Amino acid sequence: MIGVPLNRRPLTPEEADILRMVQEGFGLQNTEEDVFFTDADEAAIFVKARDGTNPVMVVLTNLAAWRADGTISSDDELKRDWLRVGHT
Repeated sequence: MIGVPLNRRPLTPEEADILRMVQEGFGLQNTEEDVFFTDADEAAIFVKARDGTNPVMVVLTNLAAWRADGTISSDDELKRDWLRVGHT
């Protein structure tokens, strides 16, 4: 793909939704450029809190899939239990 480094791919819309929730909960300093890809092509990010700490690593791909298939039943559950928004 033009404009995408070899070890990167565009985020799926669902992964981008999870990243948006990360940004809403932890701040806009968490950017798509901070996302990395595992050998299994899973999108992940070491979340940066507003105070500079790294409270959690999020695998965007997994959370997006679990939200889509109902394993995670709501955005509120995802933010509270999986992203741990408000726990820092």
